[in-house]
Amino acid sequence: MERGGTLELLESRYIHHTSVRFATLALLSALGAVSSVFIGYAGRFLSVISGGTPVAGQLLSGLHVFWLVLAAVIVKYGGSATLAGVLKGLIEALLFSHLGLFVLLLSLVEGLVLDAVLLLLRKKNSPSICLASGFSAASNVVVLQFLLIPDWSAFVYGAMYLTSFFSGLILGGFLALKVLPRIGCLPPKTETSKGIKQ
Repeated sequence: MERGGTLELLESRYIHHTSVRFATLALLSALGAVSSVFIGYAGRFLSVISGGTPVAGQLLSGLHVFWLVLAAVIVKYGGSATLAGVLKGLIEALLFSHLGLFVLLLSLVEGLVLDAVLLLLRKKNSPSICLASGFSAASNVVVLQFLLIPDWSAFVYGAMYLTSFFSGLILGGFLALKVLPRIGCLPPKTETSKGIKQ
């Protein structure tokens, strides 16, 4: 009887813990979607005032990734960034993103790339998070290049990739690592795929 009670208690705690994490993921996705709608329009404005080239718009691309980084680090489940990307993209589409339903694919790819790079690096310390954020932000250019924007020169595409990468590194990864301690979530320093080593 005592053993059964212990198992029920553990199961209850596990369900509660899982529910809290998924609620956190949903909240981060929603906040990210709302902010990304405005950031998307701001990026378009930057592109227009810079002469119509898409490079300037990539200056803000790291802010789209910021919320996915928070999801990956706080929730800690494998695929957290991908799931957050899907939820974020769906909400953005419903909030009339300037990209329409296409934003769902864009956000999904960003989440997938973030999860994939962190998995390949097998750790979640500050350098790997910043690096993964850079590649995640740059992945949006891949999608845009092949599915949406017109042909540009190799120089323009190169500038877009570099701009988005460094935007992701700074406004995505580095900014997230600065925010995490302020909300009570310390940036992981030696976390590996087997857990956190103190």
